[in-house]
Amino acid sequence: MNPMLAVPFIAMPVISCVIQYFALATGICPLYGGVMVPWTCPPIISGFLVGGWRSALLQLVIFIISFFVYMPFVRRLDKDALIAEQNAATNSDDDDW
Repeated sequence: MNPMLAVPFIAMPVISCVIQYFALATGICPLYGGVMVPWTCPPIISGFLVGGWRSALLQLVIFIISFFVYMPFVRRLDKDALIAEQNAATNSDDDDW
């Protein structure tokens, strides 16, 4: 429920769906034959089971893209947390008087 992470949380599924649709529509990845992989199967392995090595590679690419989409937002959260921590340490030193 972090508003800072809402942007990549909403944007990344849209981006991954567009990439997946493009890969299927252009024939980069084969169309799936209806194999039901349990939802607990890890990414990349599930892609390999459903569509072979090309689907597994596509899942890896989407995973890497999602890392880079989330990274600036997480860095900003980390920077804000560091500033808040430094301010709390500075304010707690003043209370010792």
